[in-house]
Amino acid sequence: MTPTALHLDAVTVRFAALTAVDRVSMTVRRGERWAVIGPNGAGKTTLFRTISGEVLPSSGRITLLDHDVTRKPAYRRAHRGLGRTYQITNLFSELSVVENVAIAALGRTRSRFRSWWPLRMERDVSRRAREALEQVHLAHRHDTPVAELSHGEQRHLEIAVALAADPAVLLLDEPAAGLSSSERMLMRRLITELPRELTVVLIEHDMNLALELVEHVVCMDNGETIATGSPDEIRANERVQAVYLKSD
Repeated sequence: MTPTALHLDAVTVRFAALTAVDRVSMTVRRGERWAVIGPNGAGKTTLFRTISGEVLPSSGRITLLDHDVTRKPAYRRAHRGLGRTYQITNLFSELSVVENVAIAALGRTRSRFRSWWPLRMERDVSRRAREALEQVHLAHRHDTPVAELSHGEQRHLEIAVALAADPAVLLLDEPAAGLSSSERMLMRRLITELPRELTVVLIEHDMNLALELVEHVVCMDNGETIATGSPDEIRANERVQAVYLKSD
């Protein structure tokens, strides 16, 4: 059986009287593609923030690559092999494309505390940055200031930044948010082309797009898991259909 990359056991997150995530469980095996879907307010982003360590669960357990990270901060999880992107673009707009990626790559090297050194002196950093940009089809924009990129290119760059840290598990938070139809097609291609050994869990509000990209789906509503299954099973699930019709 393929080893487990990420396991959630009855994870619950409460904010005072509000239960944002209610006993969510899932087992993601290495190399799998999963989607977390659901209407606005379903608890998807809070779940991602809990997996990444930005929010600690009120109860339950999170295991990452066979390590219990339930109470570990975000940077510890990153060093264990967890990467993520954000729904809102989070880049250094005044720096170049390659500088943004190199900073992420530098964080996984032994020399990360010598960040005042010229980045060109770090061969491993340069290699990782170049490979990450090639993966997202931005190598030709190597020296371009981020502020000059289109919104779609910035979304691609965010994935390159995450890849440069060499994650084993990658969380993608609405990677197609705000993209035009043509840009969404490019994003779909990019995610499809990610290395198969990389475990990917994504949030996507567009159910049709999400189901094209993954083999396993969790649908949430009001903080709860209401369905788990293959894309075909989720499409045919009457409760899922009712939730999405209600949200329209």
